[in-house]
Amino acid sequence: MMTNRNALLVGSLPFLHEKDAMTKAIQILGDSLFALPDGEIGEKSEAYPNGNRSAWIMSIIDSCKEDKENWDTIDIGERSESGFPSDYKHVTKLRAKHRASDIDPYLNFGYLDAFKQSYPIFQELREKYNISDVKFQVGIPTGLAIGFFMLGRLDAFRYQEAFNRRLAYEVNEIVKIAGDDVVIQIEGSAEVALAEQLPKVLVKVAVNSLLGLVEKLDPTVNIGLHLCWGDLNNKALTHAKTLDKMVYLTNKLLQKWPTHYKLAYIHFPLAEAYVPPTLDEHYYKPLKYVHLPEDVRFVAGFIHEGRNLEELSKILKILDTTRGQKVDIACSCGLGRRSPEVATYLLEMTKLLLETKDENAL
Repeated sequence: MMTNRNALLVGSLPFLHEKDAMTKAIQILGDSLFALPDGEIGEKSEAYPNGNRSAWIMSIIDSCKEDKENWDTIDIGERSESGFPSDYKHVTKLRAKHRASDIDPYLNFGYLDAFKQSYPIFQELREKYNISDVKFQVGIPTGLAIGFFMLGRLDAFRYQEAFNRRLAYEVNEIVKIAGDDVVIQIEGSAEVALAEQLPKVLVKVAVNSLLGLVEKLDPTVNIGLHLCWGDLNNKALTHAKTLDKMVYLTNKLLQKWPTHYKLAYIHFPLAEAYVPPTLDEHYYKPLKYVHLPEDVRFVAGFIHEGRNLEELSKILKILDTTRGQKVDIACSCGLGRRSPEVATYLLEMTKLLLETKDENAL
């Protein structure tokens, strides 16, 4: 059981560039982080004022759309000021010009390229600020998630395996470079959405989707799991009245988790994008029944600008009591859809919660 409380940054940060994002995170949270993402910003331009990496897999969709030799655009969708889709109903839809069995040579999801740019900066900052125990964090979707948004549901299942092969290739190349110094965070928004929609007997579809990617990764990799409601333009994809299905999905996944893969943490989102976490204690009760191994961190994603410090402290006490331990803390998703001012406020609020006296601890 974990005895110290730590913080997690889920992924994106709305700052100038990756070095700026990592520097701000370190200056505020330091070694209370057990892993540090690069902020997922990318190149800023008139088309993408917040950066072309700032909207999760929408960046992949856009890069494929530009590759007209290998992809047809079926529906251009609608764009917001960020350059990304205005909502979940208006995402660009593509069609591959190759069969799923033949498409591998034409895929590049960009995670390896981004890692090669950011990892040396991370190493430099880690040494400068003397946070030697903090690992580098890389977030990736599943193949099914890419397919759901880019291709639609039928083709998503057809191309899922091929997309997972490419994701695994990029991750395994990262592990060759960084070894134990990297944590790969798998982001399960598609699987959470499926679990919410399907009857419990079919939740195994979501479980198998996640494990289908995990089992292609280098067995030495450190894995984190970000269960995700989705967050496009600060709006959630999935709306759940209870945490029952997420808990059920988690336990089924843990039952089938391959023992030769290290699961470092599971992050549970407890706020839906712009909607703050509830103060209703009953809502959090199902979390008592998440059966985590003792060496897997439980990360509660509840820190939100819609709640003040007193309210967040109350929620934290509920979570500690429910779990019977100090939980690690985070926001519910990446902060790339917030303003820099709000993101900085949330980093500082995280620090304040970490400094809360042990009246919350058991």
